[in-house]
Amino acid sequence: MATAPDDPLRTATPRTTPRWPAWICLAGLLAIVAISYWPGRNGGYTFDDYPNIVDNTALHVVHPTWNDWVAATMSSPSKDTPRPLAMLSFAINHSFTGLDPQPMKLTNIAVHVINTLLVFFLVRSLLRAVAPGVPARDSRHEWIALFTAGCWGLHPINLMAVLYIVQRMESLCHAFVFAGLWMYVVGRMRQREGRRGWGLILCGVIGGTAFGLLAKESAALLPLYALCAEACIFRFRDGRDRRDPRLFALFAIVLALPTVIGLAWLLPKVLAPTAFHSRDFTLGERLLTEPRIVLGYLRSIVFPNLGQLSLNHDDVVISRSIWIPASTLPAILGIFLLPVVAWWCHRRRPLIALGLLWFLAAQLLTATVIPLELVFEHRNYFASLGICLAIAELLLPAPATPVARRAGVGIALVFLVFCASVTNLRAREWSNPYRFSSSEAAKHPHSPRATYDLARTLVIMTRYEADSPFNGEALRALDLARQSPRNGILPDQASLIFAARTGAPMPDAWWEDMQGKLRRLPVGPQELSAIAALTDCAVAKKCAFPHEQMLATFDAAASHGPNPEVMNMRGNYVLNVLGDSVQTLRLWQQAVALRPAERQYHISLIKLLIVLHRYDEARAQIAALRGIGRLGENEAEAQSLEALMRDSMQR
Repeated sequence: MATAPDDPLRTATPRTTPRWPAWICLAGLLAIVAISYWPGRNGGYTFDDYPNIVDNTALHVVHPTWNDWVAATMSSPSKDTPRPLAMLSFAINHSFTGLDPQPMKLTNIAVHVINTLLVFFLVRSLLRAVAPGVPARDSRHEWIALFTAGCWGLHPINLMAVLYIVQRMESLCHAFVFAGLWMYVVGRMRQREGRRGWGLILCGVIGGTAFGLLAKESAALLPLYALCAEACIFRFRDGRDRRDPRLFALFAIVLALPTVIGLAWLLPKVLAPTAFHSRDFTLGERLLTEPRIVLGYLRSIVFPNLGQLSLNHDDVVISRSIWIPASTLPAILGIFLLPVVAWWCHRRRPLIALGLLWFLAAQLLTATVIPLELVFEHRNYFASLGICLAIAELLLPAPATPVARRAGVGIALVFLVFCASVTNLRAREWSNPYRFSSSEAAKHPHSPRATYDLARTLVIMTRYEADSPFNGEALRALDLARQSPRNGILPDQASLIFAARTGAPMPDAWWEDMQGKLRRLPVGPQELSAIAALTDCAVAKKCAFPHEQMLATFDAAASHGPNPEVMNMRGNYVLNVLGDSVQTLRLWQQAVALRPAERQYHISLIKLLIVLHRYDEARAQIAALRGIGRLGENEAEAQSLEALMRDSMQR
């Protein structure tokens, strides 16, 4: 491959200094990455950790049988994207240490350290691919790869994928992405040298994607990342510098065809009238807003700011047109400018081009049409590598004079130290729940989620004791959260539970406000979680809520149409608080009919049928429970219910 004549990395006399100092520094780097994250190991659970791990009883393997492990593996609340490998890793953690969050976080840190090592090997291979004339013994490849891996491993924007426990899905997925890309690059280098490489190429692209998808859908972009590397570095050429048609066929199979199939499946869903029903933005507004967000990610990677890095970005201003806010149109133009810059660089500075293309490619799933939340920093776990690669190319091999090269090395070292310092400070913010919640609320005072999370943390600190010194602060935080114009019903629910458990008054206005929101707003996961918390507190006899207010709350939630989860919760309340088994039976039968694949609905209905001595119906439901367990994950539960039915029949 032709190289730029003025590139010092590619033309200077190779340095044949011993390689062992670089390997010692690599070991030191991995230790520094772990140390930088170490303070965050003491933090707790937050946000999506609860439905995926804490409240996911199927994940809590007690009797380690095959069926229990399969049930845990398939227990993701997201039925469309089960992510079995990630769920299995959480279940293994739980089987050894229960719900203690510290071992969960230590496992995440270990995964990130392994990924930092994989990034080192990947970048070193890319450097050798860009400069095929430089001998492998040249130690500069190790040092540049070491900086890039350090820049990525220590970058604070990646902290959420490490200390936010549930985002092990992201980091574990990318272990296979990094390994797959490394194998692809090595395989292509072998081909260019006239040796066999197809085995590595296919294992990297197909195997890496397949295993990565078992942890999270982000791995679907691996073939696109490989295509970017092909376009910028290898140019689809073989060892004789001829275009290899087999490579075009490979990407047609692993990228073009899946893209067409994926779009055919996805577009009808995102274009449906109800696709954005639970969001406060439309598809058009999302597409207008995301360029501002993506450029914000870019700014945070190049200039990380501790005061802006956060879990809670739900206060982001939505672009309602290309003029509102004024930064919308410049951001759109900026996004279109980045691939132009990449094209301009792709021959003289291919790693800069590759880095920019990787950054953009990594945003395709989460920053386009899928109706996800607008902003989450962990979406940059791979994208940040692209920018770190471009920074490394700019600072280290690119400068043409010795003075410029020394300046580049100095800036690189300062940037590494700065990233490590910010990451460590941010890890300390995550080191205990109160520090985390208060920090998030201070950074985002207008964030509904941050203000509620601070109130919730303070309520937990009161332990629901009437004379707790934290009561006043908790009440003020709850009032502030309820007054937030964009907050849903979570603050109302928390206020009602706090009042019921501490013996404080429960104004009717709180109930009316919550019920009004349920009628006005779509009933999504947060609303269902809030109703479930009220129901559980009442069923556990910890909260003496007025019956008419609870029933009115269920009615408000059902005002948008039949909702099986609302029916399930109402049945639980009616049975255990009001003692009406007839109404509960009807509600649970309707819930099963509306969502026949929901395991827990069948289990609850079967137990009620057994109590009512309706054994034939119970047997039919047990058979249905087995039927929805595609891998036998419900077999242990079915056998337990059959034993319960036999005991009932013998009484």
